[in-house]
Amino acid sequence: MKKSLILTAALTAVLAVAAQNREPSDPRAFAGLPRTDGLRMLQDCPTPGARPHRDSRDLKLDFDISTFFFDAEYSTPLAKGFTATGMRLSPALRYNINERAHLRLGLCATVMAGLDSLHAVRPIIQISYSPTRWLTLVGGTLHGGLSHDLGAPAYDPSRWVFDQEEEGLQILTDTRWWKSDTWVDWEHYLRPWTPDQERFTMGSQHIISILKDSEHHTFSLGMPLHFLASHRGGEWKTIDTNTVTTFNERVGLRATLSPHPRASGFGNWLSLDASAYFYHLEDTELDNGGWGLYPTLSYEARWMNDAQRDDHGDKERWTSLHATVGLWHGNHYFSALGSPLFWSATPYALLHTPTTSALPGEVRDLLTLRLALEHEYHRLSLGLQTDLIYDLSMRQTDLQVGFFMRFRNIGN
Repeated sequence: MKKSLILTAALTAVLAVAAQNREPSDPRAFAGLPRTDGLRMLQDCPTPGARPHRDSRDLKLDFDISTFFFDAEYSTPLAKGFTATGMRLSPALRYNINERAHLRLGLCATVMAGLDSLHAVRPIIQISYSPTRWLTLVGGTLHGGLSHDLGAPAYDPSRWVFDQEEEGLQILTDTRWWKSDTWVDWEHYLRPWTPDQERFTMGSQHIISILKDSEHHTFSLGMPLHFLASHRGGEWKTIDTNTVTTFNERVGLRATLSPHPRASGFGNWLSLDASAYFYHLEDTELDNGGWGLYPTLSYEARWMNDAQRDDHGDKERWTSLHATVGLWHGNHYFSALGSPLFWSATPYALLHTPTTSALPGEVRDLLTLRLALEHEYHRLSLGLQTDLIYDLSMRQTDLQVGFFMRFRNIGN
């Protein structure tokens, strides 16, 4: 595991040096492109290099409140369905240390309807530093979850409801030809002689542009890559449980056609993504791993009001309709953070860890369909998303439906 951390850090450093002379990308250049992780309003990753307007030590309030209704109706025996409705409140004070760095302090509280107490309360402690316009370093509370843009086979989108906060270290880059997100999320600290295991996740996600029409941005060809490691173990332990690290990788090609928006503010995007996902364990005696292929075709139509813009020039009022269809073929595939609907292996069952999944076989063929409607009006966002996952062998359909409302007012 330590070798993987060193290699990933070295790769990020090499790419960072190579990108020093690149022009920074337009923060809005990729704002409308279809993403595989669903609703844009649920992603929190900022534009790397964003800085306060002036060099002053001012104090601002970042206010973020979300309400949600999420229903999972599963027909296949891969996982148990559930329904969750509630709200999340994340107020934080933001102190602009200088024009390149800021400090955020606050709380993230999640309330589940039907509980007499709070579901979870986590502190928000974050230091963010942008030494250049294309590089941002984050310590403490990370920009995590769906912001990593890993895709459902590697990261379950429904985790947004229960597992929002990540804490550790993060490196974000954003250039014309390379965007990346490298992070370590320390999930559980293991005290000496505690009957438990330490748990942490390390990941590195990259999108490398191969071909781009720099003048019109009508066609682009890129390569999405990611490396994800989930570790359970620790040298200090008093329980008879295996130490295990699961690895997931992704290699793909993504072609996007994005015509110019019309004078009326209408724009549409078409994206074809063909990716291969890989899985293996550090201990090959337990499991040699597996793989999956996941080609997807996405279309998004977006209506914007150019007359209304916020202080940064971003359009405040827009509506988008997004559809993605995909075909998944998995051969003995597993991801510790991925959706169990894509699994065809359960290595944790070999490690005396309970699992709720009952697998029909090592090979799975799925047809997936996602429909999403999203609207934003002056920092208030509404989103409706439906996911249909049809198992071609069992001829059964799993359904996920989510409705979200979110208000964000970020101090500058």
